[in-house]
Order: sequence, then structure tokens, then C-alpha cells
Amino acid sequence: MTFREILAHVIDQTPGALAGAIMGSDGIAVEEYSAEGSDIDLGAVVVEFGGVFGQLRKVAGSLYGEGTDGLEELVLCTRKHQLLFRAIDDEYLFVVALDPLGLLGKARFLVRSVMEPLRSEL
Repeated sequence: MTFREILAHVIDQTPGALAGAIMGSDGIAVEEYSAEGSDIDLGAVVVEFGGVFGQLRKVAGSLYGEGTDGLEELVLCTRKHQLLFRAIDDEYLFVVALDPLGLLGKARFLVRSVMEPLRSEL
């Protein structure tokens, strides 16, 4: 599967999902996919919140030891969106944006289910 197919699978199968992206640790999207009718600027959101994920990984490393992958996933909820960040590896993140009533649990399950095919594409 291509990155776009993987993103489309997760976003299209998750009720309330607005957009998804595979992002580098530098905040630049490798690939993005938006649900039909979605107007979220996921790139801008991830640039702002992606740094938070990076900082929290450092905190987890200091608590649990470097190289232990202490932080795998982060969920941020705002009034307008739920944001799911899932580490693919040390360099890449899978990001999903959902509306406030979107099924976050389903998004988490689907993201976890595509980790192996995604890693093989990297």
C-alpha cells in the first residue's frame, strides 16, 4: 500500500475523521489526505503541535531511559478537534484530526493496524 492509500483507509473508515498525515520530525508532511468536505489545515496544526510531541518524547526518554520509546502516542483535544499523534519511528509521525465527536478509539485501532505496512513503505 502507498502512504496515500494507508491514510485514506484510516480516514475513510473512521467516523468523524477529517484528515491524516505522515509527518517528518521536522514538521514537513510526507503525505496528507483529507476527507471530502474537510477544511482543516492539518499542516499548520501539526507544525504547532508536532513540537509538543517531540518535547514529550524527550520527557519520556528522561523518565524511562533513552531509546526505550517511552512515548508512542499522544491525544490532544481542543474545542474544535481531537488530534491523534502516533510515532511510526524516531523520524516520522502518523497524525489524525477528528471532529469533537469523532470516534477516536476507532482511529487509534486503525492507526495501530497499519503500522507494519507503513514501516515497510518507509
